[in-house]
Amino acid sequence: MAVAVAKLRQLIKDCDPLLPLNPGDPRYVNLDEGMRGSDGGACIDALHRTIDLADPTETTFQLFSGFSGSGKTTELRRLRARLEEDKATATHVTFVNADEYLDPYTPITITDVLRVLAYALDEAAAEQEALATGEEVDRERGYLRRFFDFLTQTDATLKTVGFDAYGTKLMFEVKDNPSFRRRVEEVLALRFQQFATDAKDVMGEAITKLRKATGAQRIVLVVDGLEKLSTLREEDRTAVEAAVETVFVQHAAWLRPPCHAIFTFPLWLRFRTTLNGEGYDRGWQVLPMVKVAERDAARTDFRPGIDRLVELVERRLPVGEVFGSRGLVERMVRASGGYPKDLLRLVREVLYTSKSFPATSADVDRVIDRLTEAYAQTVREPARAMLTEVAATHAIPDGDAARAAAFGRLLEQWLVLAYRNGSEWYDVHPLARRALGPKTPAPT
Repeated sequence: MAVAVAKLRQLIKDCDPLLPLNPGDPRYVNLDEGMRGSDGGACIDALHRTIDLADPTETTFQLFSGFSGSGKTTELRRLRARLEEDKATATHVTFVNADEYLDPYTPITITDVLRVLAYALDEAAAEQEALATGEEVDRERGYLRRFFDFLTQTDATLKTVGFDAYGTKLMFEVKDNPSFRRRVEEVLALRFQQFATDAKDVMGEAITKLRKATGAQRIVLVVDGLEKLSTLREEDRTAVEAAVETVFVQHAAWLRPPCHAIFTFPLWLRFRTTLNGEGYDRGWQVLPMVKVAERDAARTDFRPGIDRLVELVERRLPVGEVFGSRGLVERMVRASGGYPKDLLRLVREVLYTSKSFPATSADVDRVIDRLTEAYAQTVREPARAMLTEVAATHAIPDGDAARAAAFGRLLEQWLVLAYRNGSEWYDVHPLARRALGPKTPAPT
């Protein structure tokens, strides 16, 4: 049976694994509570409770991470809605997508983060004031102008060029123009204390304005996208990882804004540091995979997790029409290891490649084999030995800091997936497991 091209296009769009969902989206399925582990806890419940139990005069600072495409942004959007619907404490949430202003593959600095936070909070305050007064936002004033003027106090050439040469694109110029960014960083490094203090002052002023304009007692800042900080080239890894660790650990006190805050962070950072320093409340929260198999040697099906991921697919397309039965969907669920991104990647590939519908068993096997090849190509020594160890123990490998860092890189490559049953445990991605040989076969 043929499916109309227009319908296929819509189904492919509905199955985009990287598209975060907003609260109320009919495609949303709660994968956190009970499905990502048997303890019944949900990450956003923990994040919300930490904020809720703080004294009204206090602020909290929390960290949140997980795999790309696991649902972090969707869950953070749900948390924003929950907080803003709270009738007991009027709350305003400012949501910042850090990857709009920061290149994730360039070693990050504390000045990078501070200028983005000051700019984002100042913009949010200006927008809320405009809504309250009915006036338009003047985007060429506020922190952008203040930041530029600060730079020109040290760099006279910039003063000659003038603010109008950059205008509202100033922050994007710092992100996208490497030579300009280096120039800015050199200026800020020379006067870091003054710059950082000024940025914090701007944040404090913005929060005061937000409270007045929105009537909110509680201001919450959510900074998403920082979990994407990584490296494109292996030879740059040491510098990039050291820079991220410096920002989140050494500069945690500077990083903390004067309001409630939740920052995402790279999952691999957990294996370089505990992230339980003085700057943070309750350490960190990690959004694990959906549990689809038990930890036993046979990897027995965990039916609640499998059923919930089948529902995720059912919310996005007519399973009977596309796959004939849920059996083929379950096969992809098992192959994904409970990783929503990979499940939707497989579903979309079936939509792209099948010549007729319902898709056949051979169609599904073919797309699973292709994704298997992609994972197998990344398995190299000594990673192979560590993967074999994780497949047997379901634990973080013993050893020194170098081995812990190597384990973090396996997570970054999605070769190892994290789960939670009371405590965290780990398993090799079912498709990567095929590359390890017959002793660790992938589920069928």
